[in-house]
Amino acid sequence: MDAAALRQALRTVRFPDGLGWAVREATHDPDALFLEERAAVAKAIPARVAEFAGGRSAARAAMAQLGLPPRAIPARPDRAPVWPAGVVGSISHAGPVCLAVVGRRDDWEMIGVDLEPDRPMAAELVPEIASPEELAALAPLPETNAATRIFSAKEAAYKAQYPVTGALFGFDAMQANLQIGRMNMAKNVGLGRGAALPMWQLLVAKHVISLCLCASKGQKPRY
Repeated sequence: MDAAALRQALRTVRFPDGLGWAVREATHDPDALFLEERAAVAKAIPARVAEFAGGRSAARAAMAQLGLPPRAIPARPDRAPVWPAGVVGSISHAGPVCLAVVGRRDDWEMIGVDLEPDRPMAAELVPEIASPEELAALAPLPETNAATRIFSAKEAAYKAQYPVTGALFGFDAMQANLQIGRMNMAKNVGLGRGAALPMWQLLVAKHVISLCLCASKGQKPRY
């Protein structure tokens, strides 16, 4: 799947109001990066530089959908994006395809996105990602396919909460409830045991897209 095909497929999807999104290909074009961004990949291998540049290009295109000017999006030492003031967003990569979703901070407190090919996970990895209860909730989907979707959702939820809490934790700290569009914290880390995160998952163009969205206080959810 190339970026153009995924972009075309996503044009048929109605994203929640107040979001900008864009798909771009990984690129080796040196002009795709702002000067402030280049330090993050100064010692990286070419493939990492290309996906980083593609992700930043996608993020700026998504910002433009909201009427925001192009701005640098450097990376912190932990590789998390440093968004311009007033902007919240998330970037994901799947091979050469880069997806970014952004919003205004006045509208959205947390955004996390993950993009994965919709294919079976290696069976030996499944127990690390999902509990028997999480897998059973997606039956009759084969467990290796269900685990891919749960993995994607947990990645999106983790990326959404991390800029707010700075918490690091494993897959078992979250309980996926994809059948009702929710991710719950199962351990007292991050947002705390029992915290619920809205989860929006799409199956499009042979990819899984997971989007974790939390509206800012005082704003109504826009799903």
